[in-house]
Amino acid sequence: MPIHIEAEQGEVADIVLLPGNPQRAKYMAEKFLDDPKLYTDYREMYGYTGTFNGVEVSIQTTGMGVPSAGIMLEELKMLGAKTLIRVGTCGALTEELEQADVIIAQSSATIGTTVNQMQQNITLAPPADFELIKYLYDSAVELEMPVHVGQIATSDYFYGTPEEHVKELADYGVLAVEMETAMLYHTAAKYGLRAATVLTVSDHVFSQVRADKEKIQQGVDRMTEMVLDTTTKIYG
Repeated sequence: MPIHIEAEQGEVADIVLLPGNPQRAKYMAEKFLDDPKLYTDYREMYGYTGTFNGVEVSIQTTGMGVPSAGIMLEELKMLGAKTLIRVGTCGALTEELEQADVIIAQSSATIGTTVNQMQQNITLAPPADFELIKYLYDSAVELEMPVHVGQIATSDYFYGTPEEHVKELADYGVLAVEMETAMLYHTAAKYGLRAATVLTVSDHVFSQVRADKEKIQQGVDRMTEMVLDTTTKIYG
């Protein structure tokens, strides 16, 4: 049984949204779900289950970075989760992206991440579930949201990544950098789960310009609406 997600079988929905920030998980559950019930608050890694348009949905905090996310993903699998969608923020690697634009991650490169140590002499780069990202993209278009689909990068370093590494990724068309998606896609591939990542741009890496909190919150709200709209298409 899970050690960190203190929940019982049946308390977690088939589809789970995965913010990194516990306060964001709480906010999303209370704002968007009907009758949200807290099933875990251990170490403030809040998890809620409620409904959206009649579809049962859970929202589970992952924490920051690959190791923390890996623990939560393994335990969600133990609890029966089938579809996992990360909803988070990212740093853009191109000025063509505006603050609060939405990115759907087809795949994730890695920068110094422990994911690369999981298989000796093999570096896997599992993609997102195609059907799931197609639904997500269609929802974004219908909601008239600025949306971009492409590769991102997952890094174990919030600070201290050599600038030449990030510039090289940008030269190869990588859209943005964050800290959890590579582990999400690896875990989904390992267990045959459906996974996708949706991100809102919070800052630009090279210019070091960051959106204010209100702008970021607006982006998170629109992103959450889009992801929940997708859940009704899949499970409704």
